[in-house]
Amino acid sequence: MDNDKQVTLSRGLFIFTAVVGALYLPLALNYTWPLFGTGVPRWQDDVNTAINGRGYALGDGSVDAVRHQAYAEHRVVLLVHTTLGALALTLAMFQFSARIRERWPAVHRWNGRSYLALMTISMLTALIFLYVTPPARHFIGPAFETQLRGLAVGTLASAWYALYAIRKRDMVTHRAWMTYSIAFMLTAPLLRFIWIGIQPVIPQHDVLTNIGVGSLILGVVAPGGAAVAFIASRQAPSDEADTAAPVWRYGAAVALAVLGSLTYTGLTSRLPEPIPHSLVAFHLVPVWISIAMALLGVARARARDNVARERQWRWLLWGFAAAPLSASLYSLIVPPDFTAADAIIAGGMDGAAIPITICFAVIVRAAARARAEGPGPLAAAETASAA
Repeated sequence: MDNDKQVTLSRGLFIFTAVVGALYLPLALNYTWPLFGTGVPRWQDDVNTAINGRGYALGDGSVDAVRHQAYAEHRVVLLVHTTLGALALTLAMFQFSARIRERWPAVHRWNGRSYLALMTISMLTALIFLYVTPPARHFIGPAFETQLRGLAVGTLASAWYALYAIRKRDMVTHRAWMTYSIAFMLTAPLLRFIWIGIQPVIPQHDVLTNIGVGSLILGVVAPGGAAVAFIASRQAPSDEADTAAPVWRYGAAVALAVLGSLTYTGLTSRLPEPIPHSLVAFHLVPVWISIAMALLGVARARARDNVARERQWRWLLWGFAAAPLSASLYSLIVPPDFTAADAIIAGGMDGAAIPITICFAVIVRAAARARAEGPGPLAAAETASAA
């Protein structure tokens, strides 16, 4: 039963990544072409215009209006970043294919190496672009640039750590951090889908404000999604020596989330005009949905007396619960040239990922250690596929 669930989830991740990649690839490949000549179709802007109108897609407050000069001056670097990033994401979907991994392990390995090479160049050129250009002249500009730097570094670090893990024959850690890296890669297309798709719901926002909205959402969803996918796709190790946690621990986690939510709400209430105070919702709603998912996972594990699985969901619950407070504290340690508004927005975009990632790392380390100490048939098969 557990193996069937793992295969089903692996297939689901493959389909999801394939759909996102298929929709994103042509837009990403075409994105910089208009910078090299006039009259070139602009597919992303055309889609945005068709859905939301030309004023939203290309008018004041749009990416084109604010960043065109920086893009034009550094179009070669941007071309390399967007093209190789899109190709890397296309290759990434095949890493979720259980059929390829089991039947053609050599194809899986070479596909992973190609992903690593393309992704590395794409992320390095992204960092170069961010270094040589100033932030967008918009209230989300400095915070969004900080998040982009973090995404680039996080994508690189997790993928290279996954390579280190597979060299050590640690399949659990390898798959976990590859999933994390690919989740961060998926933020590029998902952010575009958000800022294009959310405008009919929030018509008073311009494009860059909705980019901020999407960044706040993905600051929780990207690391959290990787963690949930890892837990749901693996059989929890048995741990008869452990016991179920007392209920008060879960109450304490919820109390921490409430405290952090009130703190971050208080900070955003001080944002000056024209920054909408409603931005706080796009941080807190994903956080509380994630908390509800973790609590549901805990409840199901307790109902089945699966203490090891309950522990995994409990660790992840603490990561989600600590996210709002982490966002508040993060606003105190951002660069000194940030304004108070820059710091608060950056906290929402970046702070949530810190406790979620830490708890994810704890879950992965425990799962890898349990697999190493008590190998079963599944572990043997995984080790063989890594050889």
